[in-house]
Amino acid sequence: MPGAIGAGGEDENASPTVPSAELAFSVEDGGKGVKPDERLTVQARQGDLVSVRLQDPKGTVIPGKVSDGVWSPSADMRLKPSTTYTWKATAKNAEGATSQQSVSFSTLDPGVKATYTVTPDGSTVGVGMPAMVTFDSAVTTPEMRAEVEKRMKIKVVPAQKGSWGWLDERQLMWRPDSYWKPNTKVTVSAPLTGVATGPDKYIVQDKGGTFTVAKRARIMKVDLAGHTMSVSDNGKRVASYPISAGKPTADWETRSGTKVITEKHEDYVMDAGTLGLKEGDANYYRTEVRYAMRVTNTGEFLHAAPWSVWAQGRRNVSHGCVNLGPGAAADVFRGSIIGDVVEFTGSSRRMKPGDGLSVWLFSADEWHARSALAKKTSSSTGSPTSKKSSTSSSSSSTSSAPAAPSPSTSTTTP
Repeated sequence: MPGAIGAGGEDENASPTVPSAELAFSVEDGGKGVKPDERLTVQARQGDLVSVRLQDPKGTVIPGKVSDGVWSPSADMRLKPSTTYTWKATAKNAEGATSQQSVSFSTLDPGVKATYTVTPDGSTVGVGMPAMVTFDSAVTTPEMRAEVEKRMKIKVVPAQKGSWGWLDERQLMWRPDSYWKPNTKVTVSAPLTGVATGPDKYIVQDKGGTFTVAKRARIMKVDLAGHTMSVSDNGKRVASYPISAGKPTADWETRSGTKVITEKHEDYVMDAGTLGLKEGDANYYRTEVRYAMRVTNTGEFLHAAPWSVWAQGRRNVSHGCVNLGPGAAADVFRGSIIGDVVEFTGSSRRMKPGDGLSVWLFSADEWHARSALAKKTSSSTGSPTSKKSSTSSSSSSTSSAPAAPSPSTSTTTP
């Protein structure tokens, strides 16, 4: 009979109950210590996902997508350390009834917050100045350096071929294959938040920088054997000066190699104490100089040296610096900027990576090979064609321009 009730007292024509959709999150509500690179997932059981929203305390939404019924952020997403996130999801069952659930969780507090700088930023520089990302401590593994590098973005106008490369474990630089074209505009973005650079060490901030290359390409050439320095702008020689450089001894000979001006000081104190020499040593000095332009971290400068005018153009008598007459030094100082190139030849002592801003010691192919993303082969080691030497820079000064990053020690030589 229609509408009959079965023996068990249930309506035999009633539809079976459709279970509600359940949501399964990969982290528990109130979870702590979530790693910034942990793969997050949420899925619906007995139903389909309708919407998912993962956001930080500022309301910034972490994008993601659904694949095979599972939502997850992009594989290269990194959460910000020491941050609480809210995660909401909605699902529907076969009848369209919706279920909603939310969880909150916190990312780990790193033992060390990795800090870094992006330079140059906001300045006009010479054609030899690379874009630089300098970490205060080492990015410890090749895999971590590759993770940093693949996130870096650089915009160069007009476009020029070049590459990121690691000078060492803490200095990542982008340089064109040859010197910058004059008037180039460069924009660097470093979206590195959440990237690990060592055990329990994470980056907690995105950064960036912009700079402009000067309208003229200044290249200075120092002939250490011929005791002369020429200055060219846009390929045209505009000046030539007699110089005296480092005396030909193991400790004081000026290095050959392509260098870049990294500091300018109208007045500067050269102190042999930065080299470890003590007062009373025959080679000790503490000398005030004018028009000092640093070109290595080992203490080599171009500067005025009225005391050696007699030797300029004839002999090398300095402790490693390029000595110029007072008028010549003033002219070079006023016409040069941070990032201008100084090419040194005529010395048996070679500049080494780490001696200064040494990106131009490498050929274009060698520099490309120093990328953490480059395919390594036995023939592409990223070593410079010519062999060179290393150290650092500083001393007291009355004025300075933005300097390139340098190792931890500081040296000066007059």
